[in-house]
Amino acid sequence: MLFDCHTHTVHSDGKNTVSEMCMSAIEKGISGLTITDHADMNFYMERNTFRRIAASMESTAKAQESFGQNLKVLKGIELGEYTIAPRKAEEVLSIGGFDAVLCSVHFVPKAGWSLAYNRIDFQNCMTSAEELNEYIGLYFDLLDETVDAFDFDILAHIHCPVRYISGKWGRKSDIMIFEDKICRILEKIIKRNIALELNTVYLKDGEGQYNFSLDKILSLYKCLGGNMVTLGSDAHNRNNVARNFTEAAVLLKTCGFDSVYYFEDRIPKKIMI
Repeated sequence: MLFDCHTHTVHSDGKNTVSEMCMSAIEKGISGLTITDHADMNFYMERNTFRRIAASMESTAKAQESFGQNLKVLKGIELGEYTIAPRKAEEVLSIGGFDAVLCSVHFVPKAGWSLAYNRIDFQNCMTSAEELNEYIGLYFDLLDETVDAFDFDILAHIHCPVRYISGKWGRKSDIMIFEDKICRILEKIIKRNIALELNTVYLKDGEGQYNFSLDKILSLYKCLGGNMVTLGSDAHNRNNVARNFTEAAVLLKTCGFDSVYYFEDRIPKKIMI
């Protein structure tokens, strides 16, 4: 019985309510669900982030009462771009009561782009491999800086820009040319007992190969002594709850893992696979 540790609802940019996501989780046969609505610091005021996260927590508390006998429902947050506005980040974290805090970076201001990378047209921008690799390198530098900046439980989608560069726009890129940067980040989270997320949005490309070198990243994490991996569908609608979890379990076993984790009251809990 697996646990989906990364989902979004109408309280951020998701399409469904907390209750609808919970009903989908029950239908998919997983054991639990963590609601982790976005708190992106570059949109903090524009999106009324504090109020939205407070509302997400309230809705999740109600879902715990409604679904408690059939599904473990936990309160979480995906906090992005902490280093852009640390005071605002701490303000939203002060809501408290989170079971899991996810860390992510969706926006690379040092690269000179005012857009989050999910909004960049990578077919017509950064047309040379050098430009593209410079952008990805700056992403890892910022992620490294962000990992050092605050207290969190799960490092979300370490490969995320490539998810769009390759998965959405079809640009070829070898993320492992940044192995030294990836390794440094992994060593830091291992030392701090932070989990690595296996984000299951894309697991295979059109040729049936594992995309974005996720197998290599997981194997590197394992080799460095890492053992805590969480599964996150990153679902923004009810249909995508627990997506590709069967394939994810196979990938994890191939890389030497026999368990996954979720966080409750910010304490890691193990589930065998």
